[in-house]
Amino acid sequence: MLKSVLPLMFAAALTITGCGSSNTNQDAVPDLAPDKLYQVAQASMASGEFSKAIRYLNALDTRYPFGELTDQLQLDLIYCYYKSRESAMTTAAINRYLRLNPTGQYNDYVMYMKGLNEIQMHSSLIQDFMGLNRAQKDPTTYYEAMKTFRRLIEEYPDSPYVKDARQRMIYIRDQLAEREFKIAKYYYDREAYLSSVRHCQSILYSFRDTQYLQPALELMSKGYRKLGLDLPASNTDRVINDTYYHAKK
Repeated sequence: MLKSVLPLMFAAALTITGCGSSNTNQDAVPDLAPDKLYQVAQASMASGEFSKAIRYLNALDTRYPFGELTDQLQLDLIYCYYKSRESAMTTAAINRYLRLNPTGQYNDYVMYMKGLNEIQMHSSLIQDFMGLNRAQKDPTTYYEAMKTFRRLIEEYPDSPYVKDARQRMIYIRDQLAEREFKIAKYYYDREAYLSSVRHCQSILYSFRDTQYLQPALELMSKGYRKLGLDLPASNTDRVINDTYYHAKK
Protein backbone atom coordinates (compact mmCIF):
# COMPACT_ATOMS: atom_id res chain seq x y z
CA MET A 1 0.00 0.00 0.00
CA LEU A 2 1.48 3.30 -1.07
CA LYS A 3 -0.32 5.52 1.37
CA SER A 4 1.40 5.45 4.72
CA VAL A 5 -0.02 6.51 8.02
CA LEU A 6 1.46 9.77 9.26
CA PRO A 7 3.39 8.97 12.43
CA LEU A 8 3.33 11.01 15.60
CA MET A 9 7.08 11.34 15.41
CA PHE A 10 7.91 13.05 18.66
CA ALA A 11 8.40 12.21 22.31
CA ALA A 12 9.25 14.80 24.98
CA ALA A 13 12.69 15.37 23.48
CA LEU A 14 14.06 15.01 19.97
CA THR A 15 17.54 13.56 19.46
CA ILE A 16 20.26 15.47 17.67
CA THR A 17 21.51 13.90 14.48
CA GLY A 18 24.53 14.64 12.34
CA CYS A 19 24.45 17.34 9.71
CA GLY A 20 24.34 16.49 6.05
CA SER A 21 24.11 18.36 2.82
CA SER A 22 20.88 17.64 0.92
CA ASN A 23 22.39 16.65 -2.42
CA THR A 24 19.40 16.64 -4.74
CA ASN A 25 21.22 15.47 -7.86
CA GLN A 26 18.60 13.20 -9.39
CA ASP A 27 21.26 11.15 -11.25
CA ALA A 28 22.34 9.76 -7.87
CA VAL A 29 18.91 8.14 -7.42
CA PRO A 30 18.14 5.04 -9.51
CA ASP A 31 15.14 4.89 -11.82
CA LEU A 32 12.71 3.00 -9.59
CA ALA A 33 8.95 2.81 -9.30
CA PRO A 34 7.46 5.38 -6.88
CA ASP A 35 6.67 2.83 -4.20
CA LYS A 36 10.25 1.52 -4.32
CA LEU A 37 11.68 5.04 -4.09
CA TYR A 38 9.53 5.73 -1.07
CA GLN A 39 10.51 2.46 0.59
CA VAL A 40 14.17 3.46 0.33
CA ALA A 41 13.35 6.93 1.70
CA GLN A 42 11.45 5.44 4.65
CA ALA A 43 14.25 2.99 5.41
CA SER A 44 16.77 5.81 5.29
CA MET A 45 14.68 7.89 7.68
CA ALA A 46 14.38 4.97 10.08
CA SER A 47 18.15 4.49 10.11
CA GLY A 48 18.90 8.20 10.51
CA GLU A 49 20.30 8.62 7.00
CA PHE A 50 18.41 11.83 6.42
CA SER A 51 20.54 13.13 3.56
CA LYS A 52 19.82 9.97 1.59
CA ALA A 53 16.15 10.15 2.49
CA ILE A 54 16.05 13.73 1.21
CA ARG A 55 17.56 12.68 -2.12
CA TYR A 56 14.98 9.96 -2.65
CA LEU A 57 12.07 12.10 -1.50
CA ASN A 58 13.10 14.90 -3.84
CA ALA A 59 13.53 12.43 -6.69
CA LEU A 60 10.05 11.09 -6.04
CA ASP A 61 8.62 14.60 -5.87
CA THR A 62 10.32 15.61 -9.13
CA ARG A 63 9.52 12.47 -11.11
CA TYR A 64 5.97 11.95 -9.83
CA PRO A 65 4.76 15.43 -8.77
CA PHE A 66 1.08 14.47 -8.73
CA GLY A 67 1.39 11.01 -7.25
CA GLU A 68 -0.51 9.40 -4.44
CA LEU A 69 2.31 10.15 -1.99
CA THR A 70 2.63 13.88 -2.72
CA ASP A 71 1.37 15.15 0.65
CA GLN A 72 3.15 12.47 2.67
CA LEU A 73 6.53 13.02 1.07
CA GLN A 74 6.26 16.77 1.66
CA LEU A 75 5.67 16.07 5.33
CA ASP A 76 8.61 13.68 5.34
CA LEU A 77 10.83 16.29 3.70
CA ILE A 78 9.98 18.80 6.43
CA TYR A 79 10.98 16.24 9.05
CA CYS A 80 14.19 15.20 7.27
CA TYR A 81 15.35 18.77 6.68
CA TYR A 82 14.69 19.54 10.34
CA LYS A 83 16.61 16.49 11.55
CA SER A 84 19.48 17.48 9.23
CA ARG A 85 19.43 20.94 10.85
CA GLU A 86 18.89 22.59 7.47
CA SER A 87 16.74 25.38 8.84
CA ALA A 88 16.34 27.34 5.61
CA MET A 89 15.23 24.25 3.71
CA THR A 90 12.89 23.29 6.56
CA THR A 91 11.30 26.73 6.40
CA ALA A 92 10.94 26.52 2.62
CA ALA A 93 9.32 23.08 2.83
CA ILE A 94 6.94 24.25 5.56
CA ASN A 95 5.92 27.35 3.61
CA ARG A 96 5.38 25.29 0.48
CA TYR A 97 3.17 22.80 2.27
CA LEU A 98 1.05 25.46 3.95
CA ARG A 99 0.71 27.37 0.67
CA LEU A 100 -0.51 24.28 -1.16
CA ASN A 101 -2.61 23.01 1.75
CA PRO A 102 -4.06 26.05 3.56
CA THR A 103 -6.67 23.87 5.29
CA GLY A 104 -4.75 20.59 5.21
CA GLN A 105 -5.40 17.70 7.56
CA TYR A 106 -1.89 17.79 8.97
CA ASN A 107 -1.42 21.54 9.31
CA ASP A 108 -1.19 21.23 13.09
CA TYR A 109 1.83 18.96 12.65
CA VAL A 110 3.40 21.35 10.13
CA MET A 111 2.87 24.29 12.48
CA TYR A 112 4.42 22.28 15.30
CA MET A 113 7.44 21.59 13.10
CA LYS A 114 7.63 25.30 12.29
CA GLY A 115 7.93 26.09 15.99
CA LEU A 116 10.57 23.41 16.52
CA ASN A 117 12.55 24.73 13.58
CA GLU A 118 12.43 28.27 14.99
CA ILE A 119 13.76 26.99 18.31
CA GLN A 120 16.52 25.10 16.51
CA MET A 121 17.46 28.22 14.54
CA HIS A 122 18.39 29.79 17.87
CA SER A 123 21.52 27.65 18.10
CA SER A 124 23.96 25.59 16.12
CA LEU A 125 24.96 21.96 16.47
CA ILE A 126 28.37 23.03 17.83
CA GLN A 127 26.74 25.22 20.47
CA ASP A 128 24.46 22.41 21.59
CA PHE A 129 27.33 19.90 21.64
CA MET A 130 29.45 22.23 23.77
CA GLY A 131 26.53 23.03 26.06
CA LEU A 132 26.62 26.77 25.38
CA ASN A 133 23.73 28.69 26.88
CA ARG A 134 21.06 29.58 24.34
CA ALA A 135 19.68 32.31 26.61
CA GLN A 136 22.54 34.64 25.69
CA LYS A 137 21.74 34.75 21.96
CA ASP A 138 19.50 37.08 19.95
CA PRO A 139 15.98 36.04 21.00
CA THR A 140 14.21 36.84 17.71
CA THR A 141 13.59 33.24 16.65
CA TYR A 142 12.44 32.37 20.18
CA TYR A 143 9.74 35.03 19.93
CA GLU A 144 8.76 33.63 16.52
CA ALA A 145 8.51 30.14 18.02
CA MET A 146 6.33 31.49 20.82
CA LYS A 147 3.95 33.00 18.28
CA THR A 148 3.87 29.79 16.27
CA PHE A 149 3.12 27.58 19.27
CA ARG A 150 0.49 30.02 20.52
CA ARG A 151 -1.20 29.92 17.11
CA LEU A 152 -1.07 26.12 17.12
CA ILE A 153 -2.75 26.01 20.54
CA GLU A 154 -5.44 28.51 19.54
CA GLU A 155 -6.26 27.05 16.12
CA TYR A 156 -5.85 23.35 16.94
CA PRO A 157 -6.68 22.97 20.65
CA ASP A 158 -7.30 19.21 20.26
CA SER A 159 -4.04 18.53 18.42
CA PRO A 160 -1.78 15.85 19.93
CA TYR A 161 1.07 18.37 19.60
CA VAL A 162 -0.49 20.96 21.93
CA LYS A 163 0.85 19.42 25.15
CA ASP A 164 4.45 19.46 23.94
CA ALA A 165 4.00 22.94 22.45
CA ARG A 166 2.98 24.23 25.90
CA GLN A 167 6.07 22.69 27.48
CA ARG A 168 8.31 24.25 24.87
CA MET A 169 6.71 27.64 25.48
CA ILE A 170 7.57 27.30 29.17
CA TYR A 171 11.15 26.50 28.21
CA ILE A 172 11.35 29.50 25.86
CA ARG A 173 9.93 31.88 28.46
CA ASP A 174 12.48 30.65 30.97
CA GLN A 175 15.28 31.22 28.46
CA LEU A 176 14.04 34.73 27.68
CA ALA A 177 13.75 35.56 31.38
CA GLU A 178 17.28 34.28 32.00
CA ARG A 179 18.54 36.50 29.20
CA GLU A 180 16.86 39.56 30.70
CA PHE A 181 18.26 38.79 34.14
CA LYS A 182 21.80 38.36 32.87
CA ILE A 183 21.55 41.68 31.06
CA ALA A 184 20.23 43.30 34.23
CA LYS A 185 23.11 41.82 36.23
CA TYR A 186 25.59 42.96 33.57
CA TYR A 187 24.38 46.56 33.89
CA TYR A 188 24.28 46.42 37.68
CA ASP A 189 27.87 45.21 37.88
CA ARG A 190 28.88 48.17 35.70
CA GLU A 191 26.93 50.64 37.86
CA ALA A 192 24.36 51.32 35.12
CA TYR A 193 21.62 50.93 37.72
CA LEU A 194 18.76 52.50 35.77
CA SER A 195 19.27 50.10 32.86
CA SER A 196 19.54 47.24 35.31
CA VAL A 197 16.23 48.16 36.92
CA ARG A 198 14.49 48.40 33.56
CA HIS A 199 15.52 44.88 32.59
CA CYS A 200 14.36 43.61 35.96
CA GLN A 201 11.03 45.31 35.33
CA SER A 202 10.85 43.51 32.00
CA ILE A 203 10.90 40.20 33.89
CA LEU A 204 8.25 41.48 36.28
CA TYR A 205 5.94 42.51 33.44
CA SER A 206 6.56 39.74 30.91
CA PHE A 207 8.06 36.72 32.66
CA ARG A 208 6.64 36.77 36.17
CA ASP A 209 5.79 33.05 35.97
CA THR A 210 9.45 32.02 35.64
CA GLN A 211 12.13 31.18 38.19
CA TYR A 212 13.83 34.53 37.55
CA LEU A 213 11.15 36.69 39.12
CA GLN A 214 12.53 36.55 42.68
CA PRO A 215 16.18 37.25 41.76
CA ALA A 216 14.98 40.03 39.45
CA LEU A 217 12.98 41.64 42.26
CA GLU A 218 15.94 41.40 44.61
CA LEU A 219 18.28 42.94 42.06
CA MET A 220 15.74 45.63 41.28
CA SER A 221 15.53 46.55 44.96
CA LYS A 222 19.32 46.89 45.13
CA GLY A 223 19.28 48.98 41.96
CA TYR A 224 16.66 51.35 43.39
CA ARG A 225 18.76 51.86 46.54
CA LYS A 226 21.86 52.57 44.47
CA LEU A 227 19.81 55.23 42.66
CA GLY A 228 18.69 56.71 45.99
CA LEU A 229 15.06 55.65 45.40
CA ASP A 230 14.25 54.32 48.85
CA LEU A 231 10.45 54.20 48.49
CA PRO A 232 10.42 51.99 45.35
CA ALA A 233 13.09 49.84 46.99
CA SER A 234 10.96 49.43 50.13
CA ASN A 235 7.88 48.61 48.06
CA THR A 236 9.85 45.99 46.15
CA ASP A 237 11.14 44.49 49.41
CA ARG A 238 7.56 44.28 50.67
CA VAL A 239 6.53 42.37 47.56
CA ILE A 240 9.45 39.98 48.01
CA ASN A 241 8.61 39.34 51.66
CA ASP A 242 4.88 38.89 51.05
CA THR A 243 5.41 36.62 48.06
CA TYR A 244 8.35 34.46 49.03
CA TYR A 245 8.68 34.52 52.80
CA HIS A 246 5.29 35.13 54.42
CA ALA A 247 3.72 32.68 51.97
CA LYS A 248 5.95 29.89 53.35
CA LYS A 249 4.78 30.36 56.92
